[in-house]
Amino acid sequence: MRAVVLGYYGFGNVGDEAVLWAMRQHLQEVLPGLRLCVLSADPEATAALHGTESVSRTDLKRVRRAMRESTVILSGGGSLFQDATSWRSPLYYGWLHELAARERRPLVVYAQGVGPLRRSLSRWVTRRAMQHAARLTVRDALSARLLAGLGVRAPVEVVCDPVLGLPFPEPIDRSPWVGVSLRPWPGMSLDPVLETTGRIREQIGVPVRVVCFHETRDREVNEAVAHRVRAEELVVVRTPQEAWRAFCGAGLVVAMRLHALLFAALAGAVPVGIAYDPKVQALADYLPGVEVVSLEDLRRGALQAAVERAWAARESKVRQLRRAISSLSDRARAPARTVAALVGGVPS
Repeated sequence: MRAVVLGYYGFGNVGDEAVLWAMRQHLQEVLPGLRLCVLSADPEATAALHGTESVSRTDLKRVRRAMRESTVILSGGGSLFQDATSWRSPLYYGWLHELAARERRPLVVYAQGVGPLRRSLSRWVTRRAMQHAARLTVRDALSARLLAGLGVRAPVEVVCDPVLGLPFPEPIDRSPWVGVSLRPWPGMSLDPVLETTGRIREQIGVPVRVVCFHETRDREVNEAVAHRVRAEELVVVRTPQEAWRAFCGAGLVVAMRLHALLFAALAGAVPVGIAYDPKVQALADYLPGVEVVSLEDLRRGALQAAVERAWAARESKVRQLRRAISSLSDRARAPARTVAALVGGVPS
C-alpha cells in the first residue's frame, strides 16, 4: 500500500518537515505497511531525512506516475491553500488535486490550515480543489469556517496540528532562558521585540537564545536580533528532531512561526506568539496558556505586558499547556485513522 503526500516539503522549513515527521509516525501506528512517496523540492534530501520515497514536485511525468501507482493521496499538512506568502500556492495545490481526481485516486486533506485567501481566484480554486477530497480534516476551527464560507458542503473534521501528537521531550534541569524566534514580515519593526527582550533580560537576569527555524529565509533577521540583544547563542535547527529539542530548558519563547510556538509548548516553555498570520491567532483558541499579540498591538507596545504576564504565571501556564496537549494528542492522530478507515477498512 502506498500514499503520495503533497505539501511544502524539501524547502528547508523545519516546521513543514516536522509535520511530515509526525504524520509518518501516526500513519505507521495504524497502517504499518504503508509506504510514503513525498512530492518535494529536494527529493534526495527528503528521502534521506524521512526514509521515504520522494519525487520532484515539478516533474509532471513522475508526479502523475506516482499518483497512478498509489492507493491514496494525502494533501497536507501545513498551510497549502493560502495566498499570503504566494498567490501561486493555491493554484499549484489545486492543480495537484485535479491530477488526483483525473487519476481516480481517493484524496484526504490532512490537517491543513486554510487561508488567508485574499484573491477571488484563490477562493474559487480552493473551493473546487476541496470538492475532489474524499475526506476533509483541518487544523483549526478558523479553517473550517473559511471552507464553509467558500461553499464547501462536504463534512469537515476539525483536528489539530500533527506535531501535537509527538511526545514531550525530556526536560533539561538548568536555569531557564528566554527564546526568540522570528521570521521576516513586510512592515514589521523589530524594535518592540528588541526592547522587550532587553527589559526582561535586565529585570530577571536570564540568558537569551535566538532560534532560527527556516535557515534560508529567517537567518538574516535572527542574526540581527541575536547581535542587537547580545544573545548567548544563535541556534539554527535543520531537522524535526533538532526542532523537537530546541526549546528544552526555556522558560518562555517569543516566536512568530507556528511550529516554533508548538515546539516551545511541547518543551515546557510558555509560548508568546506574534500573530503575523491568522493561524497564530487560531492557536490560542485551541491551546490555552499561549499568549498572542497581534501586529497592531505589537506596535502599541503590548508585547512587553504579554511577556511579563507569561513569565509571572509560567508555572501555572505550563501545567495548563501540558493538560491541553495531552488531550489534543488523540486529535492529532485522527487524520491517520481517517486514512486507515478509507483505505484499510480500519475503524476510525
